[in-house]
Amino acid sequence: MKKHTLKLALTLTSLFIFSCAKVSSKEDLKDAQLCLNNSPAAAARECVAKIASDVSAAANKLRCAAVFISEGVTATTFTDALDKIKNNGTCTGGCSSTVSAISSLNFHSGENLSTDAAARAKNVATSVEAFTYCSKSDTKIYTDISSLFRIGTEAAMLAYPLTGGATPTEDQIKTAVASMDAETIGTVVQTTFNSSCSNRVDESDTAKKYCDELASAVAGGATATAIGNCFKGKLQNPAYVCP
Repeated sequence: MKKHTLKLALTLTSLFIFSCAKVSSKEDLKDAQLCLNNSPAAAARECVAKIASDVSAAANKLRCAAVFISEGVTATTFTDALDKIKNNGTCTGGCSSTVSAISSLNFHSGENLSTDAAARAKNVATSVEAFTYCSKSDTKIYTDISSLFRIGTEAAMLAYPLTGGATPTEDQIKTAVASMDAETIGTVVQTTFNSSCSNRVDESDTAKKYCDELASAVAGGATATAIGNCFKGKLQNPAYVCP
């Protein structure tokens, strides 16, 4: 495993184990952390119920972790998918390598996602919840990961009705990108760029490439809608020039 990938894997593992070890000594945060460390995934959200009124970065780290744990997402899921960003997209006709990553980085609970609109809506809501907490955690990698899940889930839930029940392929995710709401995606891009892409030190190749892609979209539009359209265009074709 390369140095940057190993560092990323260790950082992501800390999302689930050491989220608050050096952040706060408050008993409620410590109790929530211990609960997350020792409880089954199904109980993860219950672990952070007692800190619901705490808006600190430390509390948001724990809530961020709880969402991913409750959905059964592991550090291995992250690192395997994020490694794809460093390469080239494998869609027919080309696409951004981010499309390859978000094909794996999405919430997809439910048995009949091609026909169950309520299940698809629930997954989108989970992606919104994760991004809301993680982007307030003051931890750049949490923001990166949750934004990829936010975009990936949006695209996947648009793609599922066309798959006949199968997991969407990268080509189908690429096609679904065109249907994503530009303002919604532009807001995610802006928030992620502002929270995660400034003053990064010793960043991984993956983080740099993703931030460069976000920066290009932010520079390509004056509004959230324009930024979203620019980002969508670049996902489908890295050579796309924003108007």
